[in-house]
Amino acid sequence: MDLNVVLREKREKNLIIKRNFWLLQKNKALWLIKVSNKALIKDLRDWLILLPVWFVIEIDGIETEKLWKNIVVTSKIDDSELIGFDFIICDDDLENLNKFLEIWVTPIVSLSNPLNSILKEFNPVKNEWNSFQFESLDKWSIFYTLVRYLENYKFSFDNKNLVKNVLST
Repeated sequence: MDLNVVLREKREKNLIIKRNFWLLQKNKALWLIKVSNKALIKDLRDWLILLPVWFVIEIDGIETEKLWKNIVVTSKIDDSELIGFDFIICDDDLENLNKFLEIWVTPIVSLSNPLNSILKEFNPVKNEWNSFQFESLDKWSIFYTLVRYLENYKFSFDNKNLVKNVLST
């Protein structure tokens, strides 16, 4: 599939998600967080509010609620809308990371993720590889990786190459 078609579809679904979750329509990255450790999510939440990004946190058994101007929690994201996310932060408990790779969502995963044979840390200098990776499942490591990804996201050329690399995974 053509990269421009993929990026157009991502933008369209991105706007739908923002509308459905009461997020302003500004041109900010939209990130999905699927981490099973609720205490870790709570620790991260206090830092996420500082970033110029929209976050949707998926937690089983919770009612949809806007926690802050840029953070929404919900129990389920419709599978047809997942393509609208720019990336997903997940722990090793995520059963089907392949599902996100197939719909061109950039993974942010631990170095010990189950797909570490095909997921490698993106190198913007060489425009190679297909993910961002944190060293351990703690708030410091994850936040550091988020900030690194956000820096990459600011450069549209680098971000397009990253999406293209995810496509070819």
